[in-house]
Amino acid sequence: MNPTPLVSIITPVYNQAEYLAATMQSVLAQDYPALEYIVIDDGSSDDSLALAQRLADAHPGRVTVLTQANAGQAATLNRGWGLARGEVLAYLSSDDCLCPGAVTAMVQALQARPAAPVVYCDFWLIDAQGRRLREVQTEDFSAERLAVDLVCQPGPGAFFRRSLFDRTGGWNAALRQVPDFEFWLRAVNQGDFVRVPQCLAEYRIHEGSASFRVMPVARAEEIIGVVSGFWDARAQQQGRARSTAKALSIAAKNHAQSGRVFPALRRFAQALGQRPALALELAMWRQLLVGFLRRLYYQFKTRLAS
Repeated sequence: MNPTPLVSIITPVYNQAEYLAATMQSVLAQDYPALEYIVIDDGSSDDSLALAQRLADAHPGRVTVLTQANAGQAATLNRGWGLARGEVLAYLSSDDCLCPGAVTAMVQALQARPAAPVVYCDFWLIDAQGRRLREVQTEDFSAERLAVDLVCQPGPGAFFRRSLFDRTGGWNAALRQVPDFEFWLRAVNQGDFVRVPQCLAEYRIHEGSASFRVMPVARAEEIIGVVSGFWDARAQQQGRARSTAKALSIAAKNHAQSGRVFPALRRFAQALGQRPALALELAMWRQLLVGFLRRLYYQFKTRLAS
């Protein structure tokens, strides 16, 4: 790797004008000297494109702003990474932020581990106003935890080598709910990831974020097909039953969060049938309960507002 490799960060934006300025400014404030930043408006109907262009105009030569008809996050990121010139690639959601010094720290971690395809960090949870709620300490990398327990260690602030993108073909544009997780699943075959135990990114929690919105049935169940496809492509099947059960439990939580009680209970029962020992894991029950409580909370909040 070059002493100062070019880093390309892509931000796809769809109707996120409320948060986009903070996201872009967090990238523009980085102290890393070789940084390419591409913002792609994915057919927004709000002021996202105009806002992005105003910020780009205020920082000549530092931001490239593109626009397109709506294609979805995965296709948008693939377009950005395909156009990017960087040796190191990353994405930053249009409602998240990088902390000062994040790019420098992540590049240094990749330079220290030449065989590592991915580097990721700890991060802050922030609210809609940008206030820090709590620190999230990610786990040290484990391919088994990722593939079997479906614990996605990379989160906001993850960086990876262009060679990984070239070998894997980027995100699967057919996926709408878990294209990032599916990408990391394929990446485990390319080498161990590296964790940087510092909070270098901020993940924004708000009612419009993907973690809280109501999901169509296909999106709620997407994780099941992704996990099945991963194991179908492998000769080694040890861990498949647990992985499948975990995927079913995540689908159950997604249905619960979306207010679909019977599909949630059906998928949860299937998870326990696939792996009965999971009934002893408190996290399984808590995950389902959180899904139901989240939906009840937003239904109550909606009634109060009407």
